This record gives sequence, structure tokens and C-alpha cells, in this order.
Amino acid sequence: MFYDLPISLNELQALCTACHLSVKEVIVQNIHELSNKTFIGPGKLKEIADQLENDDLVVLSEAVSPLQLKHITDLLKCEVIDRSDLILRIFESRAQSKEAKLQVEIAKLEYMLPRLIGSNEQLYAQQGGSGFRGSGETQLELDRRRITKRIVLAKKQLNKIRLERQTQRRKRSHRNMKQVALVGYTNSGKSTLLNCFSSKKVYEEDMLFATLQTASRKVSINHHDIIMSDTVGFIHQLPHHLIEAFQSTLEEVTEADLILLVVDSSSNYYQMQIETTLSVLKDLGVKDTPVLYVFNKADLTHLPVLDYQPGIAVSAKEGTGLSLLCKQIETMLFKTHLKTYVIPYADGTLFQTLLQNTDVTMIDYKENDIQLTCSIDESLEHLYQQYESRSN
Repeated sequence: MFYDLPISLNELQALCTACHLSVKEVIVQNIHELSNKTFIGPGKLKEIADQLENDDLVVLSEAVSPLQLKHITDLLKCEVIDRSDLILRIFESRAQSKEAKLQVEIAKLEYMLPRLIGSNEQLYAQQGGSGFRGSGETQLELDRRRITKRIVLAKKQLNKIRLERQTQRRKRSHRNMKQVALVGYTNSGKSTLLNCFSSKKVYEEDMLFATLQTASRKVSINHHDIIMSDTVGFIHQLPHHLIEAFQSTLEEVTEADLILLVVDSSSNYYQMQIETTLSVLKDLGVKDTPVLYVFNKADLTHLPVLDYQPGIAVSAKEGTGLSLLCKQIETMLFKTHLKTYVIPYADGTLFQTLLQNTDVTMIDYKENDIQLTCSIDESLEHLYQQYESRSN
């Protein structure tokens, strides 16, 4: 996994800003062996404690165990959170749709579940005497059961929304509409780019995680109607449970015909952002879907795009480079050939599939079979090769 301390710290400060936190001090520790109890060394903890004032909050750049977090909090006597908690707080404040709220709730509850032990000092006190031990354990189990039950319920509700989304995708498939997914680092300009093509605008703002739910729009690319979807942005060291919680939203990516990987070309860390996005796509199981690199914010830089191909430089804000982008999308999406197939009447399902997934130009109902001429995407030709007319 790509890791660079300055990048990580800069990103953490940006996350703090997105959470409306003012960064007072950045403290770094060089240490060969982490403390099992407090993660941070005792000397560095004292240095941090000496700088703390009332209402200060300590944000750790790394994920720590529940007990480590409790020990650090007890020693510093202030609120302490880690990177995962910080991202969850941002997500919670930004979630608007029912789907996004459910996803955030699931992620938050799954984050809380292993942190129940040690989170309540009263439970620790109850563990001390045999007369209270059972009571403490019972309360802990009740809390676990309550959270687990809520996770199960939220996942059921989310699954219902996911099934509705799948139904919508099937309807698009029946209309033979290609699907394009905008993916990339958070704040790379995906929503702004979608708004360049659609009159029905999606929310956009210059901040991390402005988009937490998929927004799909029917757009026209050189007279071809397609569905273009904006997705939640990725981030370096994105906790895996957040990826899992947003799985239903990211299904738009896994079922896309083309992925536009939007890159903030003005960032000094654009290569890391690309590698992070590709890593998340791999985690999602995206393997063979073609990727077009869209280097956005070209008005702010002269960065060449030759290292990543196929690639197009655009400025969604200024509206430049969009015609070349449309041409490239058309080239990558609509590679079709005119084919004639002979379909036996017994294979009625196959006939219906061709009707749904190709542009049919002629149908001739013969005595023993159906002859169908259609414009078919070359990626689908191998599926029907045995039915191809010999006269082709």
C-alpha cells in the first residue's frame, strides 16, 4: 500500500477542515516499536498533554484499538478520535438521502461494536466485585445485542433500496442504455463534470465528501443516450468497513460499461490518488471494465497525461476539453458491428436477449427460425457466435 507521511498528514488536516475542526498543532512521532498499551510513546503523550487546553480534541492519523483509545483518552483527559471516527463524523454530517444515512449508520455501528468494552468506566468498576460482575457483563451483552439488531435491520432496509436500484438498472438495460460511472478521489470534480452534461444538476461543492450517494442522470454523448453516475469519492487509507457499507452505492461502478476515473490534475499527489482509486476498484472486484482517465482542473496546471492512457485533459469548471472527452467516450462505448443471426424458435429467450441488448435493424420470421440483423457491441459478439449467419 502506497504511504507517504506528508500526504497522509495533509489529507488528515483537510479532513479536519471538512469536519469544521481548526487544526492547532501537528505532532509527529518517530518510533521503532509501537506501544501495545497506548500506541504512542509516554514521552510524546506528555508533550501532547502539555499543549492541551480546554475543549481541545486530539485526532490520531492511524487507527488504534478500542483499549488503546481508552488509555490515551484517560491519560490526556480529553476527547480522542482516530482517522476512521473522523471520516464517519464527516459522513454523518453530509448524509442526506435515506440510503446514505443507512450506510453511514451501518458503518458507525460496526465501528462502535468492538469498542463497547472499556468504553464505559462504570462497567470496569462493576467487574471488580463478584456481586456486580454478572450485571456488568449482562449490560455489555445487552448493548451488543441492541447494536447487532440495529445493524441487521439497517442492512435489510439498505438491501431493499439496493433491489430497487437493481430494478432500475434492468429497465435501463432493456432500453439498451450504456452506463458510465464517474469514480475518483474525493473533491476531484466528479459532480462538476456530471453537471456539464446534465441539465438536472447534482450537488457540488469544493470540499471532501460532498457526494455520499450515487446520482444518476440520462445524458447525451454525440447523440447517444447513456446513463452517467456520480459516486462517493475515495480517499487514501479509506477504512475497509466504509467501503463495505457503501457497497450498494458502488454497485453502479461494478456494473458500468465504462469507468471515467476523474483525477485532480492540479494536486501534487495525483499519482497517489490514481493508485488509491485503482486499489479500491480492485477491492470492489472491478477487473475488465475499460477505464478512461479524465484529468480535471486542467486550467490550473500544465500536467501531461501521457503516463495514463487513454487519457483526456479537461476543465469541468471552464468547460474545456469536453468535446474531446465525448468523442473518446463514444469511441470506447460504441464499438458495434452489423451482424445477422439465425435463431431457432425454441431459443425464444435468446431472441428476447438480442432484442434487449442490440439495435435491431431487420427481423424475418422464417418457417423454422428467425433471422435477425442487428448492430451489436463487439464485446457481446462471442456470446452469439454459434448463431451467426454463414452468409455474413
